[in-house]
Amino acid sequence: MNQAELNKEELCRFICQELPSHRLQQMLESIEAAFQKSDSHLKETYKHVPLAGPGPQSHHFTVQEALLSLPKDENFEVSNQVTKPAGGHYALVRASSMQITTSVITMGRTPPIRDARFRRLLGLINKRLEKQHPDLFKASASPLGPSQEALHALLLPHTMKWTDSSDHSSPIGVAIAVPYSDPRAGFHLFMDVGQLWQYYNEVGDEIVDIAYPTLRDRMRRAENRDQNEGGNE
Repeated sequence: MNQAELNKEELCRFICQELPSHRLQQMLESIEAAFQKSDSHLKETYKHVPLAGPGPQSHHFTVQEALLSLPKDENFEVSNQVTKPAGGHYALVRASSMQITTSVITMGRTPPIRDARFRRLLGLINKRLEKQHPDLFKASASPLGPSQEALHALLLPHTMKWTDSSDHSSPIGVAIAVPYSDPRAGFHLFMDVGQLWQYYNEVGDEIVDIAYPTLRDRMRRAENRDQNEGGNE
């Protein structure tokens, strides 16, 4: 197993350490319910206007509302954040030493879940993400990736391309992603969220806790190494 694969394994275990499995399940169920609610609202409200107009915004804000409704506890809280410049809102999940934001990504087909070496493909996903959630790419937003105090991850439900005949009542997939500190440069992690469950099954007393500062420093070294290599595969 090479260093990149080891870092990915450690990152997955850290996510499972900071975000309890029942909390992830709540988030996924909330996203699923939000898709159904938004889809029903759109079909009842718009009989003539193409759904490609109101659809993406409806799904995005209904998902944010659903996440903001989740109950909080000592290590889990969801707060409403305003984009800068003002005009939009998004839910920021705080779970111990993790922060998570969610954005609905429109795809023309089933989302490609690949390792970080497929940079051209991930670059296209980043372009979609930046268009749909531009505040995440601004310096005024909460830092992505391995920031000083917390790991900022993305939970990305995907929907089909918006046509009146396609089904938007449920995500066609949900990805968990951890971008580089500069999100345009790539991802430390980009995979189907379902792959996390195998790591939850490993969590127990025999697993040594992963300290965030240690993980953060390794991720930053990986970014520097990748930058020095010029992004060559």
